[in-house]
Amino acid sequence: MDSLIAANSKFSFDLFQEISKNDGAKNIFFCPLSLSAALGMVRLGARNDSAQQIDRVLHFDELSQEKTKALDPCLKYKEQKVLADSPLEGQKGVTKPSTPQVESSKDENELLSCYFGQLLSKLDRIKSDYTLSIANRLYGEQEFPICQEYLDGVIQFYHTTIESVDFRKDTEKSRQKINFWVESQSQAKHRNEKKTVRMMNQKGTFKMGFIEEVNAQILEMPYTKGKLSMFVLLPSCSEDNLKGLQELERNITYEKIVAWTSSENMSEKRVAVSFPQFTLEDSYELNSILQDMGITDVFDEKKADLTGISLHPSLYLSKVVHKTFVEVDENGTQAVGASGAVGSVMSAPSWETFNADHPFLFFIRHNKNQTIFFYGRFCSP
Repeated sequence: MDSLIAANSKFSFDLFQEISKNDGAKNIFFCPLSLSAALGMVRLGARNDSAQQIDRVLHFDELSQEKTKALDPCLKYKEQKVLADSPLEGQKGVTKPSTPQVESSKDENELLSCYFGQLLSKLDRIKSDYTLSIANRLYGEQEFPICQEYLDGVIQFYHTTIESVDFRKDTEKSRQKINFWVESQSQAKHRNEKKTVRMMNQKGTFKMGFIEEVNAQILEMPYTKGKLSMFVLLPSCSEDNLKGLQELERNITYEKIVAWTSSENMSEKRVAVSFPQFTLEDSYELNSILQDMGITDVFDEKKADLTGISLHPSLYLSKVVHKTFVEVDENGTQAVGASGAVGSVMSAPSWETFNADHPFLFFIRHNKNQTIFFYGRFCSP
């Protein structure tokens, strides 16, 4: 599963670069895990070039299948599937011939789905502790019959279903139905009113570090109960407050994030934090962005191969829509070890300063498995 977490993180940085390339001063906020899972569902039913393009763009082709990971339950599941499908061991009947390429693709697809199943199950277990919603669903034209094997896989691994709607004859009703479902899953947060941004100030013990290569501070703000944290990457001030941010964005990679957030770079310090209370809400139609990144065939009625979803040859992906919402205030974070007696004012160490009064990057991460749930840029209220 670690290889899937790495793949999702790499995709999040790639997607950010694509979204932000035409506007370096726009607020951006999205959920890479939600998008990866949604496209993972499409990948479950994609074949040939349609599947390979998704694999490349979302780094699914980098998933580890090393046999040394004997304790990996997904590899164990895969081996059980091989035995179950084998005509040996006294099993009767004739199996359909298949090429090594088809079998390899099928194995990779099952491994990917199993990893997503594990990851989303872990997410479901922390939902009771946080106001955290990640919801995905595929909507299919009702005239296209869906393969039962695909339906079973979506339910088993991605914990959702496919809804049939009448796109062709009743587009508006279909649109309203989809929007209603999104609002119900997100507790109607997508209709929030705008608020005046205020700064919150906290003093306490936080993990903080400095990244010399991009001249930026990094701060971890843990959420109550400590399972999630917000990491803030704050470039040094510049004349227009964008030059440092752009330098940071050009240099950020998955490997560097791992290094920058490691114990070698971050340590507990007494920090005076000044941070904006803000609400970000956004909606993205990602067709053109995903096509620019290399996922093209699934959007083309003549080239799409989604025969794992439906045997109908004309099935293709018409639209990918992503909606996000985040609200940050002092109730969401905690200053670890902020309370305690101070023996002498003169001998107390000085407070370091983290003042986020200019543009910064941030991401919300699960602390145990390091999955990035949300990633964004805050430039202006």
